[in-house]
Amino acid sequence: GGDSGGDSGGDSGGDNGDSRGESPAPLLRRDADPRIYNDGVTFSETLRAMQAAQQEVLQRRKRHAFMVAPRPGASAVPLADLVLAFASAELERLKSRDGAPGFAKFADARLVTGRPLEAALGINRYLGVGDKSIWLGMGRGLDAIRDEFAASGTEDDLVCLEYVLEGTAGCHPREWQHSGGKQMDAFYEGREEDGRRGRPLSYFVEHPQAREAALLPEHVVALRLYTTAAFKSINDPLRNRSGAHPFPVTVAFINDGIKRLRAVGAGAADASERRDFWRGLRNVALPDGFHQTGGTEYAPLSTSSDLEVALHYSDAAQERLLFKLTTASFLERGASLQFLSAFPGEVEYLYPPLTFLDPTGKVETITTTCGVKFSVIEVQPRI
Repeated sequence: GGDSGGDSGGDSGGDNGDSRGESPAPLLRRDADPRIYNDGVTFSETLRAMQAAQQEVLQRRKRHAFMVAPRPGASAVPLADLVLAFASAELERLKSRDGAPGFAKFADARLVTGRPLEAALGINRYLGVGDKSIWLGMGRGLDAIRDEFAASGTEDDLVCLEYVLEGTAGCHPREWQHSGGKQMDAFYEGREEDGRRGRPLSYFVEHPQAREAALLPEHVVALRLYTTAAFKSINDPLRNRSGAHPFPVTVAFINDGIKRLRAVGAGAADASERRDFWRGLRNVALPDGFHQTGGTEYAPLSTSSDLEVALHYSDAAQERLLFKLTTASFLERGASLQFLSAFPGEVEYLYPPLTFLDPTGKVETITTTCGVKFSVIEVQPRI
């Protein structure tokens, strides 16, 4: 249980529009209904009733800045209700596990984002090796990816590369700590297998989604690698920006592959409909000025269409940051990697490096009775 407050700088209702700077329309107009307007008593009573109804709606919207559907086809409910229900269940799990709840305390860490200009200039500028070197490397294809990992990969990176290139899906016995002890390309919790087990790289290269997006084998390898434990070696240099990236060609194929995979969404029934995606972070604050100017995510940006998945990524923390990414069409959405992911149970939508997050002005703060704070901010992603 707990309480929630919202401050959206305007109309903070449950729609996904931009609420900045628009004045409300008059409740009654002279040309709307002359009988009401010209009858003083009827007009006054009608106006009072409409004003009261408007205030009730505005107060409800102020209390609940975001209204969301918990699942496709369900009615929208206050986001605060869903978040507080999650927090309550989490608290019970912590109590049963440890005997007393405990949350990781907030450290003065800030999300690192770049300027809009950096999004416009593109990822090659920030890989530290120059456009021509990257283009030449992409021309060498898989040999360039192999060389990058041979020169700079960790032991785990090399294991993952060998598995992706030469292994068969689901046939590596190692259980990976970063995934909660799961094996690569294994299906858990009753999830139906998709036919990949025992199949080589060519299975993913020839997959209908890969073909629809015109992915090359290099795209598939780079994206498959990103879904393994190698993601850390890819992400960290992008966020730290300390010198040349050790895997520039791999990053270039990831970037291009994500953008191409948007073609798969072009044929979906919801291609031109609004959809929301979520990203949860623990014990991290927004950089100064983010609410006014937004920011650019340097590394690939993982999101989920499932709110609960995003909440789990922020769990066991005192301060939690929740991004609500609102999109109007498939062109603003990340790519679903489930068909080629080494961990197919992790249903994510991946945005390319240097995605710009543009705040809409809508925010909400949700605080539980245990003092856990969820800061929710709505943004529009610009790819």
